[in-house]
Amino acid sequence: MNVVHVPSTLKPSVCIWEDLNTGQLDRIDACKTSEDVKGILAEMFNLQDYHEDLKMGIIIDLFYYTLQFAKENSFSQEQTSAFFSIVKRVHMANIDTPFGNIEAVYTYFKELLFCHSVNRPPYSIYIFSVIQVKLIISYVINTYFRHLKLYKYAYTPKIRMDISFEYIGIPTNQLIPVEDDKIDGLEEKLPETETEEPVEVKQAEIADATDSVEGAEVETDELNDSKSKIKTLIASTLQEQLQQMKLTIDHQIKQNDDIITSKIKAVEESVTGRTGKGSKAKRR
Repeated sequence: MNVVHVPSTLKPSVCIWEDLNTGQLDRIDACKTSEDVKGILAEMFNLQDYHEDLKMGIIIDLFYYTLQFAKENSFSQEQTSAFFSIVKRVHMANIDTPFGNIEAVYTYFKELLFCHSVNRPPYSIYIFSVIQVKLIISYVINTYFRHLKLYKYAYTPKIRMDISFEYIGIPTNQLIPVEDDKIDGLEEKLPETETEEPVEVKQAEIADATDSVEGAEVETDELNDSKSKIKTLIASTLQEQLQQMKLTIDHQIKQNDDIITSKIKAVEESVTGRTGKGSKAKRR
């Protein structure tokens, strides 16, 4: 059984050489095909079954394209190692819990970048320039954070709510017992055919006993009907409350999605605007 826990506290720190060292990066640089790179990554992080296991395949693709981005932007080995560990830490923070923590993960991502773009040892070191930080932010937002919920869905357990009810004050579904003395009396009176009592009297006694049994069965049916009505009322009320709860949750999710989308667009516009201004200034 999977254990669901709340998001843990995220503490950013310098993570250079944490996952990839110079020897491993040299092996990756010597690869000629993407399959060779993925094979080395699978060996390093124990993901050999990534061809059959979809989860392993997803993480292998994430690591591979992270290295490809670093290569395309001519990152040094120090920068590549730090960038790879940042992406890996962000991914682990995201799948740490099935609950929504996108704002905390994004804040954690920015703080990790800060730890590698400001020279303030031992808390941070200067590895990435301002331009490289903008490139990293734009890449991670457009690749990982746009699909953050898909990563969370693939790697976190599904939350299911089970509801059980106990009806207090309502007896269990049992028939009302018929009085034994009435049945015994009926059985004693039935064989008395050899007595000199009139037949009409015997028939009247049998009819009284039969009426008492039928009355008990009628009371049982009425009790079952009342319990059925109560259960139906409770079920309908519960259904209405669950539907209202679902609408409220859907509305909150939509609001959160709108807020996150607006924040991502604002970050993209700021990154694009600053890059455009820098290129114009250089042309002048």
